[in-house]
Parts: sequence; C-alpha cells; structure tokens
Amino acid sequence: MEITLGLRPSDIWLAKVAEQFGTVPQSQHEFNYSKGSFFFKLYSLLIEPDKVAVVLGDIFWDAPLNTLRKSIESNDYWVLSFILSDEPHNCFLMNNNTRHQIKARKSTIFYSSKMAADTVWPVNKRSRFVTISFQRDWICEKLGVNAESTDNSPLISMLNSENGVYFHGVPLFERLVSFDTLFTDTRPLSWLLSVEAQCYELIVDFIGQLATFQSNATDHKFSHKDMKRVMEVESRYFPATCMLPSLEFLAGEANMSLSKFKKCFRHIYGAAPYEYHLNLKLDIARRLLLQNKWTIAEIANQLGYTSIASFNKVFKKKYNMNPTTLINEHSSQMLFTIKDPDND
Repeated sequence: MEITLGLRPSDIWLAKVAEQFGTVPQSQHEFNYSKGSFFFKLYSLLIEPDKVAVVLGDIFWDAPLNTLRKSIESNDYWVLSFILSDEPHNCFLMNNNTRHQIKARKSTIFYSSKMAADTVWPVNKRSRFVTISFQRDWICEKLGVNAESTDNSPLISMLNSENGVYFHGVPLFERLVSFDTLFTDTRPLSWLLSVEAQCYELIVDFIGQLATFQSNATDHKFSHKDMKRVMEVESRYFPATCMLPSLEFLAGEANMSLSKFKKCFRHIYGAAPYEYHLNLKLDIARRLLLQNKWTIAEIANQLGYTSIASFNKVFKKKYNMNPTTLINEHSSQMLFTIKDPDND
C-alpha cells in the first residue's frame, strides 16, 4: 500500500491523505484510520499559511506500507523529518542525479522539495514521525541569512542545493522534546502551543547545527558511505532485546578500524555504542512499565537482564528512580485525573 503525502504546507493536506483511504479526516487537523488493532494516525498543524506546517504521524500497520513525498521540481520548500520506529524503517531520497538510502530505527532527514522521499515502514511495528515543512525564504528570514548570497557557508550551500542530506539519529530532537510528549493521548489546550513552540526551536536548533555537522564530518573524514555502513551495522546488531557483539566485531562489519568506528558511531548517534544500546533498552523498558501489562521481572528478562537488581540499578541511574517508583507515580497521576476531572 502506498500513501502519497504533500510537501507544501496546506490546510487541505489531511483531506488529500484521507481520500486515499476512501474516507475523510476527523477534522482539518486530525486523521485517524484504524483496522482492528492497527492504525494510521496523522495530526497536522499549519503554523503559517503556505510557509510552515508540522505533521505528527503514528503508524502501526499489518501489511507492507510506504509513504511517498513526490518532488515538486524546485527547492523552494524544505522538510526536516525525525523518525522513531520499533524496527528499522527504510527511507529513499531520490532525484535525477542522486539517490540516498537510510535504514535505521532513529533518523533525522533533511531534504529539499526537489527530492522525492519514499519511506517504507516496518510491518506489525509502531513508527512515529515528526515532519516540519517550511518555505526556504521563511527560514532564511527567521535566521537572518540571504539565500541568494554568494558566500560558501554550509547553510547557504545547503539551501541552494537540490540533494537531500541526512544526519545522525535523533539526538538533537530528543534533547529538546520526547516523542512520548508529542504523542500523548491526553491533549490539553496548551498542547498545540507547546508543539508550535517546540517545532520553532527544533528548526532553529537544527539549522544552527549544520555548520558543526559538516565541519565534524570533514575533520573526522566521515563520508556518507562511512555513515551509511555504520547505520547498517546499527540496524542489524542493535535491537534492544539482543546482546551487543564486541566492538571489534562491529567495526569489522563496518569495514573500519575500531577507533574510526567508535568516532563515527558517536558522531552519528551522539553516544558510544554500549551507552546507545543501553539507552535503547531503558527507553523500551520505560514504555513497557508505563503500560502496566507485565511485571518488572518479565520486562527485565525480555531485555536480557539476569536479575531484577541489575535492571533496577541501571534504570535508576538513567531516570533517577527505580521501576516501582515510576509505576506508582504514573498510577497516582491516572487516579488523580479520574477522581478530579474538574480540577477542584
């Protein structure tokens, strides 16, 4: 199944998506299509007409599914996309002269509207994404730069190019906001304002880091081919439920020296391999604990811990509380909401 998505910010964007499902959106901003326990959810926020739009996507589908953003034959618009999947997703960025393929569970993708972007989602696994589409002149105005300048700064070169450029993981995104915060089931009135403010910050923060990214890549001599090999290794060997092989083995799979592999991995994912793998485990553990469907022992065992004590220790170090405290605090918040709906 292929769903075509828009590139230009539009107030009828969700209606065009819903039409492909043979239905209509719940509102101008929300589309939710379900099939049994499976779903395709989109939430669209038009920040400025024809200039800036944010789309939150939540997918859990039972058959092969891809979303396609077709080229509009110009680089007047740019898309900044953050994706988090339970299993690796594939994204293909294409134009007449260039083709990139990214395969990862976490990815940040930045590309012009002259590129076609085709994302293939994992089957029977949840994927969430945030895409921010903005007009090139708008972002230049906000950042105080001239897109027609003849200087060779990384930002100007980027905005004048036609090729998609992808960067590492989602550390920039996660530093500012979590997926769980944006994809909450309870949305107070302040949620919309919060999403808008956070996305403004994401755009400015990301664009401001372009020069740093390109400088680091040059300093360490990390080519796109180097980064692609490391991302392929991450995709194959870093599932949270698996034991991580030795770094020497992983470096060999990436066809790199150990030193270069560690530096390139940190450049892409913002953490050392073992730290990154541990964070994957603990992020999943936290989500499972909040669902309150399994015991702490079952979750610890599923993630490869031989004892509850060792699991409790690493969990508390990351979240500053043990699993039991997290469950109790979450349960208390739920009870408060039920007992006090009028905020008395």
